Amino acid sequence: MTILLLNKDKGETSFSSIKQAQKILNFKKAGHAGTLDPLATGLLPIFFNQSTKFIQYFNNESKEYIADFIIGLSSNTEDITGYLSYELNSSEPTQDELKKAIDEFYGKSLQIPPIYSAKKIKGKPMHRLARKGIDFERAPHEIEIFNIELLEYEFPRFRIKVFCSKGTYIRTLGVDIGKKINQSVCMSGLVRTKFGHLDLDQTITLSNLKNLDKDKKMQYVRRIEEILIDIPKVEIRSSEVKNFQNGCQVMAREIKKTGKHFIFNNEDLLGMGEVDKNLNIQPIKVLVKGEN
Repeated sequence: MTILLLNKDKGETSFSSIKQAQKILNFKKAGHAGTLDPLATGLLPIFFNQSTKFIQYFNNESKEYIADFIIGLSSNTEDITGYLSYELNSSEPTQDELKKAIDEFYGKSLQIPPIYSAKKIKGKPMHRLARKGIDFERAPHEIEIFNIELLEYEFPRFRIKVFCSKGTYIRTLGVDIGKKINQSVCMSGLVRTKFGHLDLDQTITLSNLKNLDKDKKMQYVRRIEEILIDIPKVEIRSSEVKNFQNGCQVMAREIKKTGKHFIFNNEDLLGMGEVDKNLNIQPIKVLVKGEN
């Protein structure tokens, strides 16, 4: 059961990054949690082979970013990859004015997603509709900023650190900060530094991964239960293993909680099951023996 915490390179799509990691580590199948735009770098969890069955259970409720912005630039994509125009207001904002505007975004608010985003309307990503010139309404959605701080400011550039809920568009946050100070703002850089309980310090870049021998490469590959730490474990008896693997209900022992659990036998992960109020385990995901 294998997961790589990648530090994605700037200019690479998330899809390209996972394909390169898959080739380097020689896995047959790969998927990822939490797409990063090509402009962005930082933490991208990649799930290989049977681990891809568990992507949906990855806790992505909170993320942390460090973002760079330029005052006086506007973009149709809200970042420097789009069509840029110079729109500087005559008054240069002070650091106190900028900090006051940033502080107003603490807590819950409604955010309108950018036109050029992967958010879907009737099953189609908005960026595809936008590139075809199709008009559509963008519904606001609730986000929450748990913490936000101004790290640097030297006009016209500023940098912020944001700890936020999933679904928060950082480039849109920058544009909205600009509206508070009556300025156009465009995002120039983005790094995802945290993803749930995972941290950027735990990652490796593709270039560094390529230069390692096989054994050292595998040191960066983590077990699924090390990543999905919110899901508890339960052991079943050896006599129950075959029933679980055949999708049959088995009995849970030495456990008090209901809900989803990783199912083990003698430290071997067999899959995931749902423990009901009678402490019976119904298999949800069953791993194929012999595959990692």
